[in-house]
Amino acid sequence: MALELTVEQCDLEDSLRGSLAKTAPGDNVWDSLREMGLTEIPFPESYGGAGFTLKDTAVVMSELGRSLGSSPYFPSVVLAGLTLLHAGSETACAQHLPSIADGTSVAALVTGYPFESSDVTAVDDGHDVLVLDGAQEAVIAGASADLLVVIAGGADGPELVVVDAEATGITRTVRESLDLTRELARIEFDGVRAQRAGRGDLSDRLARAQAMSITALAAEQVGAARACLEMSVAYAIERQQFGRAIGSFQAIKHRLTDMLVAIELAEAAVLDASGADTRSDSEFIVAAATARVLASRAATYAAEESIQVHGGIGFTWEHPLHHYFRRAKTSELLFGDTRVHAETVGRALVAGT
Repeated sequence: MALELTVEQCDLEDSLRGSLAKTAPGDNVWDSLREMGLTEIPFPESYGGAGFTLKDTAVVMSELGRSLGSSPYFPSVVLAGLTLLHAGSETACAQHLPSIADGTSVAALVTGYPFESSDVTAVDDGHDVLVLDGAQEAVIAGASADLLVVIAGGADGPELVVVDAEATGITRTVRESLDLTRELARIEFDGVRAQRAGRGDLSDRLARAQAMSITALAAEQVGAARACLEMSVAYAIERQQFGRAIGSFQAIKHRLTDMLVAIELAEAAVLDASGADTRSDSEFIVAAATARVLASRAATYAAEESIQVHGGIGFTWEHPLHHYFRRAKTSELLFGDTRVHAETVGRALVAGT
């Protein structure tokens, strides 16, 4: 597995980085992403997409993590879009994916973790219509989405439906979040009727969509960690103490070096996972979990250490570092914490011995 980007992917990275260079955390970059055609990247041409790979998607997610620009790219394109692509029926994909791919519809994925677990139930009324009841917390972009891609617990396993977010019986409530740049909501369903959108036994399909999603999230975490390191290096060169740059002090050098090592390791794991979607499900799932563990640790560590390098200014509201710290802590808990994913890797190691 080549742990590097292609020439085209490097060009994509440079182009997006240049476009987002002046973006502050929380700035809306959705229109720019749509104009550049980036919302089309992971979808087949038959559904209005560009037919690119997960690694291309990871490049976009990394640059979004670096800038912390606000957009529904992760919830709509990655979470909802890829789940529908891999687990949805041909009819459901043809109906909904083109508008998700061109960004005219914003979708949110309503599910727990793992994806096939959910606090929402689905009961078949006998005519292939599912009746949804229950509530799900921490739905990213749930309050602002146009479409809800819902994974619900059915009598014979997980069910997949796509429903208009304004449908009768749906209540959406924005939740207060530590991360001020990412919207989380509680979605309640009270007798909501929707057509079944899944195909066949969904367990394996959802596991693959889940691995793609956590790989993309890991890429975003690495991008954010890299931004923290770059801010720290720039500040260490600029800031003077006792007549010399603080970067010349051994303690600061050690902090920066440890940040770099953690980030490089996480980035290699993300590159491996984002190229592993062509391998077997079991290999891909382990690669994604590995990337998630290392990226979560790198993002949190980089944010914490960067604040220490910056000293007092790093704690201020005006400095962007608090946004990176908030994103690191909340992302660490999204879709399974580090312990959960480490257990996935551990089980695979034991099974292979």
